[in-house]
Amino acid sequence: MAGGPGAGQRRLFVLRGTPEQTRLAAAACLRTTSQLWISARDGVSPRQAAGHLGAGFDAVVVDLHQGLDANALGMAVGFVRGGGGLLLRLPPAGVRPPPDARLCAPPHPASAVGHRAWDRLERWVADAPRTSGFVDRVERRAQGTREQAELVAALHARWAKRGRSASVVLAARGRGKSAALGLAMAKLPAGCRVVLTAGTEASARTALRFAEADLFRPLDAVLAEPAPTDVLVVDEAARLPVPTLQALVEAHPDAHLAFATTSQGYEGTGRGFILRFLDWLRSRGPVSEHRLLDPIRWDGSCPLESRVAALLALDARPAACAPQPHPPELCHRRLDRDALAADEVLLREVFGLLVHAHYRTTPDDLVRILDAPGFSLHVLEAGGRVVAVNLVAAEGALPPALVQAVVSGRQRLRGQALADTLLTHAACLDAGSLRMIRSVRIAVHPAWRRRGLGRSLADAVHAAECPDLFGTMFGATPGVIAFRRAQGYRLVRVGGARGERTGEPSVVMVRPVSAAAETLVQTLRQALARNLPHQLRWLRAEAPLGDGLAAALRVGLPAPTGQDVGASLESLQGYLRGPRPSDAVASALCELAQTPAPPDQPALEAAIIRARLVDHRSWREVVAIT
Repeated sequence: MAGGPGAGQRRLFVLRGTPEQTRLAAAACLRTTSQLWISARDGVSPRQAAGHLGAGFDAVVVDLHQGLDANALGMAVGFVRGGGGLLLRLPPAGVRPPPDARLCAPPHPASAVGHRAWDRLERWVADAPRTSGFVDRVERRAQGTREQAELVAALHARWAKRGRSASVVLAARGRGKSAALGLAMAKLPAGCRVVLTAGTEASARTALRFAEADLFRPLDAVLAEPAPTDVLVVDEAARLPVPTLQALVEAHPDAHLAFATTSQGYEGTGRGFILRFLDWLRSRGPVSEHRLLDPIRWDGSCPLESRVAALLALDARPAACAPQPHPPELCHRRLDRDALAADEVLLREVFGLLVHAHYRTTPDDLVRILDAPGFSLHVLEAGGRVVAVNLVAAEGALPPALVQAVVSGRQRLRGQALADTLLTHAACLDAGSLRMIRSVRIAVHPAWRRRGLGRSLADAVHAAECPDLFGTMFGATPGVIAFRRAQGYRLVRVGGARGERTGEPSVVMVRPVSAAAETLVQTLRQALARNLPHQLRWLRAEAPLGDGLAAALRVGLPAPTGQDVGASLESLQGYLRGPRPSDAVASALCELAQTPAPPDQPALEAAIIRARLVDHRSWREVVAIT
């Protein structure tokens, strides 16, 4: 990398050859024991590497022989200390890796997986200055940055006062936000009641180390038994469901609250936290917001982070444009993915919109958008700039043998989320042969929202595609349900679990086109009408549903009709022998639970059945009685 191996600079090594050759070459480069290898063959998996977040290494070696693992690469760059090196293991120049198995979605053959993301990586590598030499032991940087010290002082001053406050800290990885939280907690007097929590204790490890005290309490304990607290600190807050964050606020009305999260990184951008929770928190009173920009483990002038961010489009933003009183003519087009991969400006405008609008967007999504079979992009442009984008996936049209395997639970459908849920959850064999277009994500430029662009783009997609049905799956909110219902979509499924980060139940909405799809939708809605009352009770037992959501889910549903005995038994057998979840047969299960129990049924078993199926208790309450 330009700048050389200075104390705060980090270097990029590109090693080519067979997996064994690059392994030996990487080992020969390393003169330090502080190293992390990310590899399915001879290192830790990306999932295991995530357990080291917050740590630093002199050298990080990433194996890319199986293709571009964008999340792993985005994570790896944040591990490397200033003066250290990032080592990429690649096949020989001109040799492409095998198709990414994560993108192989039946019925598409492996040959249908694209290689645009890999070719983009190769162009990026070709532009990188060559680095050679060794990675030696790096002296750790003992001091933080001035802005980190200012944050510590600001938090301590706020927490030292009586009363309540709310603070939010946003930073990219490596900026010292968790250390700042710990340092501020360490300055508080011994009598101050301080609680640190996070999704896992590992997520709070760095803050705990700098706090120099065991202040951690598990999240479940903080929610179940909210003790008197002066300061409540939540680290990696964007990883928690929004309703959980809201519950923490409401359970500690008189405390100083602080929420810190990563705002840009391999795991996503924290947009759910920013778009949903932060707006809600502001509505309840003043919020002190802090951003850390300067890295701690390396110099701000080190180009490695910005180069990797450019490759993975981590820094992508929506197009720079402002709305006009009378908008220019909107132009719809379906993008050619080869042209998209070659047009950096267009790619960044498209991906920037998705990053800005969706909390789940990660670097792996860039690879999926470019290379996954069946995916396509529709955009609206105004004045040559992208102002709305809809990522869609072609699904269904499955061979009968595959349909039978999926319904029986012998196989899952990778990359076919809509078809998979209709087959596994609803057990509708007829759905497998239907051609489906799933709306994966839709986003409108922030400066052009509430002007009908989302509906205009959806209408354009409906006119351009010719499936049996259109469908979409999302975390349910009254607004999004109403938006889709206005376009002719009908609710056909409500999931039994809440989204990991939003806390909202997932729903499936379908717009039928063919007569076969219309028949399918009527069958699904009748089943939903029977199951939904039970599902709503279970969902409320877990957490409040929110104003208007239950009503939005019930709109337009037919009056429930009972199942005959044969159909009910068939539903239960599908649940017992196949992949159907309990919420998909809720009505049949709850009716069965009302019948007299066998005389020899164990008391504990009877209590569990009654708690869940008769009293509609949450799983947490059910577990408590065992």
